[in-house]
Amino acid sequence: MAKNLVFKTGTGRKEILNYYDQILNRWPQNCRKQFIKTRYGFTFVIECGVKSKPALILLHGAGSNSAMWTADVNEYSKNYRVFTVDIIGECGKSAENRPDFKSSHYSNWLIDVFEAFQLEDASLVGCSLGGWIAIKFATQHPEKVKQLALISTSGITQIKPSLIFWLLVTSVSGKWGFNKMNKIVYNNIQLDEQTIQFTKLVKQHFIPRTDALPLFTDAELQKITTPVFFMGGENDCFFNSEKTANRLKTNIEQAECKILENTGHVITVSANYILTFLKRCENEKN
Repeated sequence: MAKNLVFKTGTGRKEILNYYDQILNRWPQNCRKQFIKTRYGFTFVIECGVKSKPALILLHGAGSNSAMWTADVNEYSKNYRVFTVDIIGECGKSAENRPDFKSSHYSNWLIDVFEAFQLEDASLVGCSLGGWIAIKFATQHPEKVKQLALISTSGITQIKPSLIFWLLVTSVSGKWGFNKMNKIVYNNIQLDEQTIQFTKLVKQHFIPRTDALPLFTDAELQKITTPVFFMGGENDCFFNSEKTANRLKTNIEQAECKILENTGHVITVSANYILTFLKRCENEKN
């Protein structure tokens, strides 16, 4: 598979990854940072927790990397063997390959991650693009997925037309546009300096994908047999969370949904809700 251009320049790539390293240096000391081989190139994975615990794979959103789990990884690691994975072709350390969304390549890539760590199965947590990948995987390999948790997920409803308008306006509006877009995406969240700086670097140096993510058909969603938990913000600028929840509940028997008031696309309180869901599912099985 041909390598895609993910960063605008080599210097820009270095700036982003150097800042990423600064964030990772503040992660728990018992985390193991490593590159694994996949058929799509090397993939960067951070493993935390105890190997005897159930496996939990965390998949970040587009234009991001595993740094998005910084605030949550300690809590997840108390009860799970956690793998935060830099998605290929995104703003992390993994290979700069961007497979066709209409293919099975992302599921094949995730199978390679499972095999690298000899995982029979795992629970998946996916945010936005990561949610799309997790759903795709669950439709093609349901036996591999114990529980599925989705945060502001892609692939269930169309992107809101208003977002396209604001992307066009803010992209040519300098500092005002940058601040406005952050407000639209993050809603009422007060951004810390680390988030602001990383967002600036991404805007300056990263080339986002512009091809649309395919929506899953009803037939595909109905292949998911595992318990599913979805959480979205009522003010999500990308997707209508109510419509997403309704479509998931219509097509997946074991779907549970939570819509958060006064919340946008970015959700900072997801860990507590997801851990409660995962533990309840495990208790019901036992």
